[in-house]
Amino acid sequence: MANTRPAGQGGFSLLEVLVAFSILALSLGVLLRIFGGNGRLAGLAEEHSRAVVLAESVLAKAGVETPLQLGQTSGNEAPFGWVIRVTPFTPPGEPLPEQLPFNAYWVEVAVEWGEGSELRSFNLNTLRLVGNNTQTGFAPPGGGFPRR
Repeated sequence: MANTRPAGQGGFSLLEVLVAFSILALSLGVLLRIFGGNGRLAGLAEEHSRAVVLAESVLAKAGVETPLQLGQTSGNEAPFGWVIRVTPFTPPGEPLPEQLPFNAYWVEVAVEWGEGSELRSFNLNTLRLVGNNTQTGFAPPGGGFPRR
C-alpha cells in the first residue's frame, strides 16, 4: 500500500494546535462563568428569601408580641438589619372619622443586608387597626383576644 499523504503533512501544525487550545480556553471560560453565575444567583435568591421571611416575621410580631409604638424601632439578625416604622394612617382624600372604635396605623418594615455596592433591601407595608379603649372601654389583654 502506498502512503496517500503528501510528504511533510504528517499531522497538525503548531499554529493549528495553538488555535485549537485558544478556542478551548475561551469556551471553557464562558462555561465556567455561566455555571459560576448560576451559583451566585442561587445564593442571592436564598438571601432574598431569608430577608422576606424575616420581614414577614417582624411584621407579624408588630402589635401582637410587641405593642405598636409610633416612631421607628430597629434591630438585627446577622447578616440582616431591620427597621420598623409606625405612623398614624391618614387615607388620601377624606380623613377618618374621630369616633371610630379603633386607631389605624401604617406599619412599614425595611430589611437590609450586604455592604458597599452590594447593599440590598426589602420592604413590606401593612395597615394595622388597634382597638381604641378610650371610646369603647374595652381593651383585650396583649392586644388580642382573651385566652382560655
